[in-house]
Amino acid sequence: MALCPIERGGRRDPNLLISDLEDRPAPARKKHGGRGRDADPQSAGEEVLLTQYLVDPRGLPWKAGQTEGITFQCQVFLSGTDGGPEAIRFRFDPCRRVYAHMHLTAQFQLLLGGTMDFPKSTMKLRPLAVHYADHNLPYGPFATGEGHEMLVLHPRQGGLVSMADREARKQINLAGRQLVAMDKDREWVEVLGHEGVRCKFLLPPGAGPQAMIMECPAGWLMPVPVPAYGRYEVVLDGSIAVEDRSLGPAGLRYVIGDEQPAPLKIGPGGARLMFLSFDADALAGGLGDDRLSRAAAEAIERAI
Repeated sequence: MALCPIERGGRRDPNLLISDLEDRPAPARKKHGGRGRDADPQSAGEEVLLTQYLVDPRGLPWKAGQTEGITFQCQVFLSGTDGGPEAIRFRFDPCRRVYAHMHLTAQFQLLLGGTMDFPKSTMKLRPLAVHYADHNLPYGPFATGEGHEMLVLHPRQGGLVSMADREARKQINLAGRQLVAMDKDREWVEVLGHEGVRCKFLLPPGAGPQAMIMECPAGWLMPVPVPAYGRYEVVLDGSIAVEDRSLGPAGLRYVIGDEQPAPLKIGPGGARLMFLSFDADALAGGLGDDRLSRAAAEAIERAI
């Protein structure tokens, strides 16, 4: 999805056409129905059939977890055990220092409540906020405050690797990107031709991965673009219907493939949605059979 006001005729247009809100297309590929870490059809230049996951958190249990004495509650939205996406909702207890760590896949963190304070003065996150990291890129430490709540979203299982592991440091992605953005720092942009529809761009298109909030009126049938590298569509407020299933706040859809997904039907009270789109880094990394992957998988299993 284009994530900045469009340049038209040498001027900066504060409005958008719905056709402007499209993910960057991946190169043309041949049809392929399977996925996998060792022989990824996307990296092989083959077209990937559309895959979709829907999550309604209202029926999911909360679990108590801890890692290195840091306590939290969590809901496992998507486990990733089928080779697909991994999504977990966390509520960390107030903590002065969550240790520096990394995951073996690309990651979005969507801060829904409370605070997350990183050492950098420019990374004192308040809701709504997005934190993105490429695969094998360390981040932290950070502190969490009262009322903390976030979604941790991966394209597939990412594991957990503490930077106290000296061997793991040898596999750090030195070219990796870490990006942050907050709702309060961005402005709304109207979508032309669709009354009551507007969007707010958190991560600009030049960053690669993209993050956008959309505010939609009741009853609108929202077309969505092809999710070449995978996209999370999260309900912030209101509700949507997808193929006869209704999703409310914190409900989400994950889609990936080279076909256009079904449109989103906005519920009777309207909706505010967050779109989080991965780029090609989503194809890198992941859990394998090596020592680091095994340790990363065991660490997250112990934690939750």
